[in-house]
Amino acid sequence: MPPYAEPLSHKEIEDRLAELPGWSLTDDGATLQRSYRLPHLPGAVFVVHIAQIQDEADHHSDLTLRYNRVDVSVTTHAAGGRLTAKDFDLARRIQDIAPAHGAA
Repeated sequence: MPPYAEPLSHKEIEDRLAELPGWSLTDDGATLQRSYRLPHLPGAVFVVHIAQIQDEADHHSDLTLRYNRVDVSVTTHAAGGRLTAKDFDLARRIQDIAPAHGAA
């Protein structure tokens, strides 16, 4: 398994999570998640932007588009469903584009 896909330690996860306000872990600690509120229905544009980033990174999350909300869940299946640096890098990139879409 490439080092980038190696599971992170509990301490590494805690440290990286502290740098991503609004993101949390599922109860089992295997998935990084966040819900973004959108000011209007065209949240699909935000989802399309996330999809473009995922394709560039060759790492994909689960996305759920609702009326005024987008839910994002990230994990690395190739690492046995554990969190890796790839997950946090993807979350950071999503976090960085959210304000341009009015997502909070």
